[in-house]
Amino acid sequence: MEIGVWFGILLSAVLAFLLGDFYGQPLHWYLFILIIVIGFFINTIILILRVKDENS
Repeated sequence: MEIGVWFGILLSAVLAFLLGDFYGQPLHWYLFILIIVIGFFINTIILILRVKDENS
């Protein structure tokens, strides 16, 4: 995985927390981890689909 992907996922998680804090939403540490895990899961699916597309 490229460093830009890691940076993008972490940046989006931080921005989501800042936006939630701005609007007064309840924030918990596990939500931050969940956002990061879901980001890597979606990226993994995209990588798998790219490999399948290149093989055909």
